[in-house]
Amino acid sequence: MKRFLAAAILGAITIHAFGAAVVKLVREPGSIAFSLQKGYGVQKEAKNELTFTTADGKQIKKITAFSGTTATEDKKYFSRLTPVQVPKTAGKVRVTGRIFYCSFEQKFCSVQKIDEEI
Repeated sequence: MKRFLAAAILGAITIHAFGAAVVKLVREPGSIAFSLQKGYGVQKEAKNELTFTTADGKQIKKITAFSGTTATEDKKYFSRLTPVQVPKTAGKVRVTGRIFYCSFEQKFCSVQKIDEEI
């Protein structure tokens, strides 16, 4: 019974984390920063892609390769991402795309789909 309960709890944690928003976007003056949940890393070699557009649909920037701080847990991942520079006068910015990440502790990987206005 204890094994079943432990497996159910672990399964619930894994299912909850699969596809979860582990990377949060934070609007700052002149940039958009990334807040990465502790224990996760963003895959360096994955097909990460983010598109930044203005409210009227004009593309500001498209990112297909991130830069940042290499994770101490595994050199194939970033533990921190470099903020993306956007014009201070851009107003609201829509960010769409995907970020591939992995959990160092739980040993699984997933993709976070992003479609938000900040």
